Order: sequence, then structure tokens, then C-alpha cells
Amino acid sequence: MNRDLLSPTAQAAAGSATLWPTRFGALPLEAHQIWQAAAPLPGFETLQRFALIGVRTERPFVWLQSLDDAQISFLLVGAAHFGLDYPQLPAPVVPLVMVLLPQRPGEDLRAHRQAPLLFDVQRGEFAQHIVEADGVRGSGVFTPQPEMAELAALAPRLLQLEPAQGEPPVEAGA
Repeated sequence: MNRDLLSPTAQAAAGSATLWPTRFGALPLEAHQIWQAAAPLPGFETLQRFALIGVRTERPFVWLQSLDDAQISFLLVGAAHFGLDYPQLPAPVVPLVMVLLPQRPGEDLRAHRQAPLLFDVQRGEFAQHIVEADGVRGSGVFTPQPEMAELAALAPRLLQLEPAQGEPPVEAGA
């Protein structure tokens, strides 16, 4: 499968950006679109630089793509899509949760609810924040919401992709 998701418009814009190898093909990133891990993610201590990638046809999900290892990416979504609320989180961070894909057909999506990733848009950093069970409220059941505020907050640092004509959307876990 061709994973080059760049439309002709995005390919033309790549002239002013650095092309980074990713699981989606070489993607153009401006310096302000590179996120730094404030602290290493457990199990991925050598990965420090990432990009947030949104594919129009996969909303509300976004990918956290490692720029240090092109094979590593994590599927994320706003916590509100799982009905989750973190009342103790510091402001002004944007909480996204890792989506756990079903192991068998028919199983529901799940969220890693006690370990949200907190994105500080001003600093271009994110960190995983571990919370106790009583530090998170909500059902944890995936219920798509209307366009969420967190996507708008992340927009200046989000690489937004349009699938090239004739290309199927990238499937989670592909």
C-alpha cells in the first residue's frame, strides 16, 4: 500500500519544510510542528521528538508520530470522546488519551484513561501524567463528539493531511 498521504498542495508546501521519515511516508514538518517529550514515555525512553498528525478522514483521532523512530506512532484522541474528565490537571494543557485498539472483532475501543498525555501548545512539549483512579471522571466509553476544542487548540502545531486522491485512509494499526 502506498502510504504517501501528501496531496499535490501539501507536496508543493513541503519545499519550505524538512521532510521527516514516518510510517506514513516522508512528511514535511516546520520547526514549530515538532513536539518535545518533557519526560520520556515509559518503554520509549530514547524517543524525544514527535509530530502530531491529523488525517482529515480519521477525525477525531490524531497520530503521535515519533521522529526518532519512524516505525513508532500512537493513536490519540481527546479525552472527552471517551467521556473522560481530569479535574486536577494543570491549565492550560490539552489532554489526549492513547486509544487501545480492540484485540478481537466486535470489541470496543478503549482508552488508557489513567495516563493522559498533556500537551502544552505554547511550549511545544507534552508529558504523560499518571492519575489515580479517583483522579479521572467519566465512563471511558467511546462516544464521538462534535469537533472538539482540543483540536482547535492544537491546530497551530498539528500537521494536517489530506489523503491523496484515490488513496484509501490509513487504517489504525496498519
